[in-house]
Amino acid sequence: MSKIPLAGEGFRPEEDSSKKKARFIRNLIISLIALTVLGGFIALIEYFAIKDAEKINVPLHVIGDAFGLSGILGFVGFVLGYVSSKGTFDLLSYSVKLVFLNVFRPKYRQESFPKTYYDYKVLKDHEERKAVFPLLWVSLGYLAVGIIIISIYLNQIN
Repeated sequence: MSKIPLAGEGFRPEEDSSKKKARFIRNLIISLIALTVLGGFIALIEYFAIKDAEKINVPLHVIGDAFGLSGILGFVGFVLGYVSSKGTFDLLSYSVKLVFLNVFRPKYRQESFPKTYYDYKVLKDHEERKAVFPLLWVSLGYLAVGIIIISIYLNQIN
């Protein structure tokens, strides 16, 4: 008898609200730190790229682009994570794992790796996949701040 459940089987217990709130706050802090670091890297790269340009308010331009670009990249990361949580990239992940198992472990069929894609898909469908919604909120906030700063910068130029 296979350890793999049939399609439609399985029970996922609901989490209580305190665990959900703690996970949300943890993911919010992680998203905030990640986008801040990304914005810092963007600001450094842009500062050294345009520091010698004339007629540019460099600090306002750099800060606006750093917030805006990190907000856009965070939003794109959220979209990819959300789509992935729905199972869109399961075939790709199965095939990549299968290639690496064929190359590095020729006897992978005797291990616990599923023998068919259907078995892999059923196992993945029973795992709890969650999209990281705090990343969406933080990236939209960064994007809004970036748009505000860039609009101030553009009003100063004109």
